[in-house]
Amino acid sequence: MGAPAHPDAMHPPKPGRTRTAPPQMPSSWWSAPRIRTYLLFDATGLLYFLIGFLALKLVWSLGATSPEEWDLMIKGFKNPLYIAFHFLTLASLVFVAVRFFRLFPKAQPRDTGLPMPPPQIIHAMLYAAWAGLTLIFSLILAGVIF
Repeated sequence: MGAPAHPDAMHPPKPGRTRTAPPQMPSSWWSAPRIRTYLLFDATGLLYFLIGFLALKLVWSLGATSPEEWDLMIKGFKNPLYIAFHFLTLASLVFVAVRFFRLFPKAQPRDTGLPMPPPQIIHAMLYAAWAGLTLIFSLILAGVIF
């Protein structure tokens, strides 16, 4: 290691404007599909946050002193606003799952020594696995299995 650098070593030879432009947002920022997808993906987090509060409310009413409170809570879920909110949450969950399965093949190593199937086959296999798991979990939650 040599001597420490002079503090003014990186200064421009003469004072003036630098060549770097100030950061500016492009005019097409909101219309770019990639940005809208990111914003939609981030907005799903708000829905999961609200579902978490709903789960806490359910647990609180489950620990209530009377069974009527629990029955009242369950009857409240028949409200069309709750049903719409749950459909919106399901749609956001499907959106995040599809986005994950589209990203999954890109994150896999390519130098395994085995021939890689075409991306269409990988996507079809991932969607089939996702649909199968969704069906199995739906049957479990419906009480058909177990």
